[in-house]
Amino acid sequence: MSQHFRLALGIRAQLLLVLTVFLAIPWLGYEYVSELERFLRDAQEKTLAGTAQAVATALHDRPRLFDVQPARRESLSVERSADGAAESSPAIPSRASAPVVIATPGAEIAQIIQGLSRTTARIWVIDRDLNVLARAGSLKRSAPADADPANSPLARFRRWLERETLHPLYALVLRQPTEDFGEEQAGGVMLPAREVDGALSGILTVERRPTPDGKAVIVSAAHPIWVGDQVKGAVLVEETTNAVLAARNRAFERLFSIVLAALLIGSVALTLYASRLSARIRSLRDEAEAAIDAHGRVRDVVAGSKSGDEIGDLSRSFSSVLSRLAQYASYQESMAGRLSHELRTPIAVVRSSLDNLKLSSLPDEARVYMERAQHGLARLSDILIRMTEATRLEQSIGDDDRQRFDVTAVIAGCVEGYRLAYKGRTFQFVAADGPIDVDGAPELIAQMLDKLVANAVEFGTADTPVVVRIAQDDTTVRISVENEGPLLPAAMHGRLFDSMVSVRPEQRDGEPHLGLGLYIVRLIAEAHGGGAIAENRSDGRGVVVTVTLPRAERG
Repeated sequence: MSQHFRLALGIRAQLLLVLTVFLAIPWLGYEYVSELERFLRDAQEKTLAGTAQAVATALHDRPRLFDVQPARRESLSVERSADGAAESSPAIPSRASAPVVIATPGAEIAQIIQGLSRTTARIWVIDRDLNVLARAGSLKRSAPADADPANSPLARFRRWLERETLHPLYALVLRQPTEDFGEEQAGGVMLPAREVDGALSGILTVERRPTPDGKAVIVSAAHPIWVGDQVKGAVLVEETTNAVLAARNRAFERLFSIVLAALLIGSVALTLYASRLSARIRSLRDEAEAAIDAHGRVRDVVAGSKSGDEIGDLSRSFSSVLSRLAQYASYQESMAGRLSHELRTPIAVVRSSLDNLKLSSLPDEARVYMERAQHGLARLSDILIRMTEATRLEQSIGDDDRQRFDVTAVIAGCVEGYRLAYKGRTFQFVAADGPIDVDGAPELIAQMLDKLVANAVEFGTADTPVVVRIAQDDTTVRISVENEGPLLPAAMHGRLFDSMVSVRPEQRDGEPHLGLGLYIVRLIAEAHGGGAIAENRSDGRGVVVTVTLPRAERG
């Protein structure tokens, strides 16, 4: 199963499958962005701690700032959680019914922290009784002024693509920061909280908490304010993580956009490269298949590619192999002609010598050997005649005068001759009524039928008929000769019409068999624009050889 899948997967699909390895890049990018977010969070906490320390340092050892006069102000309700308990976060509402402290030095403290505050941070100064002495800044960031967007078509397309495609996709995996969150109201007294308690204990404390509506996360850092050896108050600096989330999202979007573009460009480039590679390989395959015909003869030599890569080397190797194969095939095809030419002289010498010896008085034992030599010479002469016949047919098959003739009449006359030539054998001729015209050489068709009938008589079982059929349709004429007898070996299918191929047993009748009969049939059929096939009969009792010829066009 895996081998079939491997073979069915093309080069383009394989390269695209390799490209999926690069899908790990977005995951690596996400891990990188997550690490960047952790780094930014740590940096934010350190920055807030530094801001709190800086404000506290400006307020150290200034006892006058903590001399306050209590006064009564309207009471503010304490925000509570869903379960009714007071929030443990440093919420700013005052305690219910608690006296509100008016910080008379608050203006001086406010001036100090106002110069140190940032627009994205909120700074509180409280005393040990959690009275709010001063406050500056806000947790919500002001919306930045939009720069004039570029109006080029590419810029407009990029903004449209990001708005319609990328941003909805990013929103599925990234938490988007929002400034629409609930911010605690300011009051005169601060509720206890871990970071405040830690600062009033003399320890710099950093904490995180969500807003009451859960839409944002607040990072707070509290630092003690020392007057001598006593902690007189604390500085609380708060800031949301929206800036960190926005920076993380921008980094992820930019990284993902670059990775997406790289994957898209890489996919297109690999697809184009694989298509070109596949086209070159298919072209080489088509050239190799076209160079050799269905019978194994080299018709053309592949033109070697000038490319310097491996496919070019393979193309040049194919060209070299096919060139050598063509030379060898040409040598084999001309071998019969050369042998027939070379054998004529020695056969003539042997024949004349035997004729002279026959006229001489020889002992009876010598005459036995002479008769054996004459029999062998006769067989050699028969082989020479058959080789010469095939060679001459190959050389002159295209030089015959072509004409339109009734192939039914030609075959019917041949069948009558076979009944006289093959005494003791039965022939059946089956044909439709009326003439069937083809364009070609009648003598070649008769010669082709001679070979088919001779083959059927030799392989046919005695006392069984040899059936000659002729049929037609709108475009073709089918001539078939069938006999009862041994079936075709499976290994010989498609090879019977090659030169020097035979399925006869080893010299069962003492006659020479060169395997040229069906080869000549194929040559004549192809010369007339047709073809020949040999197959077992449908009833499994014999063999049928069918020649298909194009029917003459009706004029």
